[in-house]
Amino acid sequence: MDDVVEFVIFDQSDGFKRRLVALESTAEIPANGVPWAEFTLDDDHEALPAISVEGARCAYRFRGVEWFRGRVATMQGTGPVGQTTVRVEGDFRKLWDWQGWPKPTAAVTGQDVDYARYTGTSEDVFKAALAANFTRLGVPWTVAPSQGRGSAARAEFRFHPLAEKTLPALDADDLIVTITYSPDPVVDVRAAVVVPGLLSDLTGVLENYDWSRTAPATTRVVVGGEGEKENRRLYQKIDAALEASWGDIVETFKDSRMSDEGADLSIDADETLAEGAPTASVSMSLLESERFRFGSTFLAGDRVRVVVGPLDVTERITLVKVTESPGEGVLVTPVLGSVDDSPDAEIGVQVAGLARGLRDAGRR
Repeated sequence: MDDVVEFVIFDQSDGFKRRLVALESTAEIPANGVPWAEFTLDDDHEALPAISVEGARCAYRFRGVEWFRGRVATMQGTGPVGQTTVRVEGDFRKLWDWQGWPKPTAAVTGQDVDYARYTGTSEDVFKAALAANFTRLGVPWTVAPSQGRGSAARAEFRFHPLAEKTLPALDADDLIVTITYSPDPVVDVRAAVVVPGLLSDLTGVLENYDWSRTAPATTRVVVGGEGEKENRRLYQKIDAALEASWGDIVETFKDSRMSDEGADLSIDADETLAEGAPTASVSMSLLESERFRFGSTFLAGDRVRVVVGPLDVTERITLVKVTESPGEGVLVTPVLGSVDDSPDAEIGVQVAGLARGLRDAGRR
């Protein structure tokens, strides 16, 4: 299969301008994350005027497939005779840039409800929230009809980023967001698949991997719904099998006071138990093979079975990195498991969770 990397330049309305092949490039295509690419051109390249127009857009194509499209975010260069580096950010970022309003059908002066609340499966909630706010924004984006996939979910919006309240449930259900263009953007989800075979058989000997296993952080949870003090509605759920297996009890309280009166608090309980469940994971970067090839046998977000040390797990392909350089040609590196397992990354996760809590409090 042809491994040519192409960049396609559009104007701000997605009107085609030109195609180009860069001197070198790097792209990352994550599962349920913002894809990006950087490419380098000589500073006299004939495509630079089109790329430099405000609002210019660019698509990333590899192996004959458009993997993402988005804005030209930054350009920087050296001179007087040098090169220009262009960074492209995929349109997935707009799920973080666009917010869920409490009442998407009303102007900002008519926000006379506390939260917009969506219930159903994780796919239902994701698509309903997006569709309502795409209409509010007046953008030419459409949402594919929901197939009802995923587990029971609920999301409450009060000017929160659309992605913040919907992506965790999709991730938990192994549903991967897709954005295609026909010609306007269409948002859908696909179910991740398990790549047939054992990873070591697909790619050869595994080297330089990290694995980890953690005990449960939660075995039983109390959810606090609407009301105050002695009148507050409470719900408890206990994972008796987990407590028996580990011989331990770990209690957690989940504040769900923003939930609607009479809302199903078991959804919050299940989410909390899932977040605190014991984990076993493997993290590594690896090369492709004929039986393990991006675009034909796997996509970002799919899972593959791997046996290392004492672990036998089915791990997610978190992202795919594609680099192109004059000396090395094109190199495809799938990344399995966590992108960054450093202590700083763990602190970052905790800070992000705290930030979400602060946003909830600040919007009440």
